[in-house]
Amino acid sequence: MPVKNKTLTVYPEPIDLAIAGGNSPACNRAIACWARVLRRSMPDFSRAEWNFLADVLNGDFDGDYALALFEHGASALALEVHDAQGLDGTGDKWFGEELSRGSGQAAADELEAKVAALTWEQIQYVRTAAAFFWSDPAIHSINHEVDDWWTIEFRARLLRVAAEPTE
Repeated sequence: MPVKNKTLTVYPEPIDLAIAGGNSPACNRAIACWARVLRRSMPDFSRAEWNFLADVLNGDFDGDYALALFEHGASALALEVHDAQGLDGTGDKWFGEELSRGSGQAAADELEAKVAALTWEQIQYVRTAAAFFWSDPAIHSINHEVDDWWTIEFRARLLRVAAEPTE
């Protein structure tokens, strides 16, 4: 079944609109271009690392705070990872027994270093993947123990299934 076009209403900032081209076809091309950039930018993390990141980034995507946080680069995301382990023991939750290191601290430290080395585009991939994880279509459908929820292929498959008519 062919995919139907969906009409969205967007309110870009004037400078963003000027950069994109200022009209609907140009904005559509900009969205398509950005999607291709993201597709090429998926960082190489383990399942436990992706689950850790989704857990940590469970609400930081609304409004100007999210934009400011992720425009500042890898150090901001690395600090989120550091604080999650230091303040909440999130590494113990996701890495403790799986990596046989006694605690999640060592694995959280490794993830912090990996995140600190990410490119801006990779950070945006992490941002969009975590936002998808917490989105309405995904939150009740993802099994974090088996689903590769961070991949674009999984996201597309889940959204296709959600769009299918029910009988």
